[in-house]
Amino acid sequence: MSRLEICYLAMSSAVNSESDGQRLNHPALPIPNSTRTKTNHPLLKPELALDDIKVEYHPSSGIEVKVYPFHSFQRRPAVSLEAPPSAEPWCPFQSHLEFEVTELALEVSLNNQKTDWLIKLCHCCIVGKEKFTFKNHKDIHIKWEAASVRITKFMKEVISVPYDGKMWDFDLHYRDLWGLASDLLGDPHIFPHFSQLPPGGKPLAFILYADKTRLSSFGTAKGYPVITHLANLPTNIRNGRGIGSGYVVGWLLIIPEDKDYAGKPSWVNFKNMIWHESFRRITASLALKLKMGQWFASDDSRTAVMAARTKDTLEEKEEILKVLGLRDIENALWAIRYSDVHRLLSHDRCHYNHGGLWSRHYWVELQKRIVRLGRAKVAQVDKSYQAFPRWRDLRHPNQVMGVPFADSAMHKDISKMIIYAMHNILTEDESLLGYFLLQCVRLYLEVDIYAAFEVHTTDTINEERSAVQALTALMKQYITKTEDDDELDKDWSFPKLHMITHLFDDIEAKGASRNYNTKPNKQMHGPLKDWYQNQTNFKNIAEQILRIDHWVHVADDIHRHISDFDDYISSTLQSQDDDNDDNDDEDTQLPMNDFLPLNDGSLHVKLRSRQALQTFSLIEDTHGNDDAFTNFHIRLNSFLNVFLPACNIPLPDGWRIHLKSTVAADSDANEITEYRFLRVNFESLVDWQQHMDYLQCNPSFHNAPCFDCVFIQTNEKVIVGRLLFLFECPVGKDLFPLVLIHPFDAPTGTQLQKDKQLNLFRVRARPQAQAEFFSIRSILRGALLVHDTGLNYFVVDTVDTDMFLCVKEMHLQAGHVVRI
Repeated sequence: MSRLEICYLAMSSAVNSESDGQRLNHPALPIPNSTRTKTNHPLLKPELALDDIKVEYHPSSGIEVKVYPFHSFQRRPAVSLEAPPSAEPWCPFQSHLEFEVTELALEVSLNNQKTDWLIKLCHCCIVGKEKFTFKNHKDIHIKWEAASVRITKFMKEVISVPYDGKMWDFDLHYRDLWGLASDLLGDPHIFPHFSQLPPGGKPLAFILYADKTRLSSFGTAKGYPVITHLANLPTNIRNGRGIGSGYVVGWLLIIPEDKDYAGKPSWVNFKNMIWHESFRRITASLALKLKMGQWFASDDSRTAVMAARTKDTLEEKEEILKVLGLRDIENALWAIRYSDVHRLLSHDRCHYNHGGLWSRHYWVELQKRIVRLGRAKVAQVDKSYQAFPRWRDLRHPNQVMGVPFADSAMHKDISKMIIYAMHNILTEDESLLGYFLLQCVRLYLEVDIYAAFEVHTTDTINEERSAVQALTALMKQYITKTEDDDELDKDWSFPKLHMITHLFDDIEAKGASRNYNTKPNKQMHGPLKDWYQNQTNFKNIAEQILRIDHWVHVADDIHRHISDFDDYISSTLQSQDDDNDDNDDEDTQLPMNDFLPLNDGSLHVKLRSRQALQTFSLIEDTHGNDDAFTNFHIRLNSFLNVFLPACNIPLPDGWRIHLKSTVAADSDANEITEYRFLRVNFESLVDWQQHMDYLQCNPSFHNAPCFDCVFIQTNEKVIVGRLLFLFECPVGKDLFPLVLIHPFDAPTGTQLQKDKQLNLFRVRARPQAQAEFFSIRSILRGALLVHDTGLNYFVVDTVDTDMFLCVKEMHLQAGHVVRI
């Protein structure tokens, strides 16, 4: 807007607004001209000149009209009428420092554990027992660099590769593999875990993993980390976190496409040459350590490459190399003597199953079958996943249809729920081929569960091979039945479908699949992405990310040494206390009866989330609409009077138990303590190791009721039931942990055809009024049940390997024909 336009608007405003005598307290002014004398004081009678700006306020404000020269006009805030600011503006925080600490925790998204850690450090600084000399981030960087010598550091080299008549230079960051192995071999805590071999045979086995990952959410920034694990270490250390687990040992180059060369075979070979040259540098320290000997690695591949180079034409070379899937380049792994990478190639559940056969084939085909049935069926699938019960370590997507999940772990969890979400949608009547495909998927899931076994026996290997044979045979039938389906046009001839037939050959040759599972490596991509987003300036990201990765491992090493020192001090003090303690209190001995008190550490179950004491009257009133709590205290009396003698526990004073619901004239009402969380330790049927279930019995867990189910050992058999009420009941001088269970052991009749074909185990709930009391020691482990119709439920056997065997045993006890 020009000055002339501003002046016109100002004058127009003056004329139009001042024409209304009721709005102004002074007479209207004539249109000003450039010769009129003007005043610069806004409080005097306004006189307009060229480019002046006149400001009118709302009539109710009581503020007079003001005129400002153009060169001095500016917007001003209203005069503040507020009281002077508080002397403690950080209230309700106790101090400015306290507010800044909490603000920092909020800004960097610290979880509860890390926030407690930060507060603990603040208190240590306040007490002043230890020195804190850092003044800024540079001081911290200096200390990290000084501590970096504790672990083999990253190096940077420039690799040069010829192409199109010139040398191309690239930066490579890597860590010396032999130096890293030496660090672990010299660690007194890690060395005892190395697998011991007969004298004269001590190979050091490295597992190397390289895979691209997106560092940014849009995929514009990518990384290509190389991760290594030492195969000599036990799986729980190698696939865990911290010292002895996975280490980033290199950062491979991602060559951007050049429009002048893209698509040419020579350009593809050039990128492969860069990869192999980079990998050769990373493994160079190992190659130098190997003694001269016979080539065991890639004899056929190297011979084929040498033979191809003798041919005159490119077509003849490609024909020879194509047979073995090779290229005319020097393979970096040829320098690693006494190893054969082709024989080491193993079935990886993460990429072959969850991120391959399932996500790209079975899941895609199932969705196409559902879409054919219409939108209502598509919505029904999503609703089935939304209604699926929660379970620890099982991701719970609310929508799956048409959602492109990239995470193989999410695909694994989707596949675990698929049978129970689709069994009443892809029915034999609605979609014959879709139902047939669902049977194939059920067999695939069984094969995948068997492949996940932590320990294999001769029997399980035979069962596993039978499962693969059944899947292969059923898939052949499905492929034959769908050959004429032009709409789907699915080609099932791909390597990953065939590779599953060799799955258990790999297991027999190399052990359980977790020994060579790439999931731990895939999980290491997560921190790399976080560091890229939060701790780099998005330039020269390789150096910054690898520096942070190195500092993390250094921090683990320092933390471990601090823990060792603390343990040493604690054990020294404990020894001194033991020497000074000569009194053995006989009253501290555990009771000799069969039913141990709640707090005894030998129990395999632990009650948590304690609530306030409640009378039986309050409990019965609170659950007045629930038939399971009708005559709660009377039924509990009957249970205790039978249960305690059966456990060789005498009744108090030899009298029958009579717990009171309300306050009597001569005594108080009995009270019990409710708990809403149960932790159960159980021995796995697969590896005979202790595992743990976390179970809820909570009317409002994350704002929703959550009452988990359990396997219960009765006198006759194992049954399934739902937790209704966990509590601790006083009887005499003892406290007994008990549970009210809704049993799911009503007769289900003859096994349905669908249940047989999809290998489903159906249970039926009794009426709610038939809820029973049990000792919490009767609980074997948690169970996951999904609702079918009415009082019918299915026991989900795909959540873990132990659950799979538990349900299989229940099939056998029920007389069901077990297919595998």
